[in-house]
Amino acid sequence: MADLSFIYGTMESGKTTKLLQDNYNYCKHGHKVVIVKPQIDTKGGDSVVNRINNSAKVNFMIGPKDSFLDKKHLKAIDGAKVILADEAQFFTPIQIEELWEIAHIFDIQVICYGLKTDFRGIPFEGTTALFGYADHKTELTVKCECGDVANFNARLVNQKFTRDGDIVAIDGEQNVSYVPFCSDCYVKYVLAGEKVQELLQRKRLAKEEK
Repeated sequence: MADLSFIYGTMESGKTTKLLQDNYNYCKHGHKVVIVKPQIDTKGGDSVVNRINNSAKVNFMIGPKDSFLDKKHLKAIDGAKVILADEAQFFTPIQIEELWEIAHIFDIQVICYGLKTDFRGIPFEGTTALFGYADHKTELTVKCECGDVANFNARLVNQKFTRDGDIVAIDGEQNVSYVPFCSDCYVKYVLAGEKVQELLQRKRLAKEEK
């Protein structure tokens, strides 16, 4: 029987590359593959694109108020062996539930690829839903610049690190970029300055009160 799988990691961990490889493997064996992504992900237009410019056209893009169970989408996935869903952290919890239903009721394999957390380290709503619904979960990792495994997606705007701004800001648009960091490097580069000094001052005051 089919199931819902979630493949996740930080930026640059190879999530979209894995999707493209999975697409190739399924197509090689003659299976119908349906590729989808959320409309909010404008990178690549109507394609999924990895960092070395490999790409594949999506069958459809879905908005936050759309349903995978609408007639037009059900028609698109009819006869599919697998649905490959890129940037799945941007799907709504209801849409994640629908993908789970599609897997277990229609017997269509569903594989979602996405981020675990946003640039502040907070899980996306779609990711939280996937951790609840996904039958299988696989983490892809990438090394931080220091050599440790990265677990944060640090945001830069105009080449300056920030913890402010909208939750959704697409990599490569409006001078936004991301760097995968381990916790220590996130503290060093992103929390550096006033925040770090504030916490150290609190520690000193607490120690003095003992």
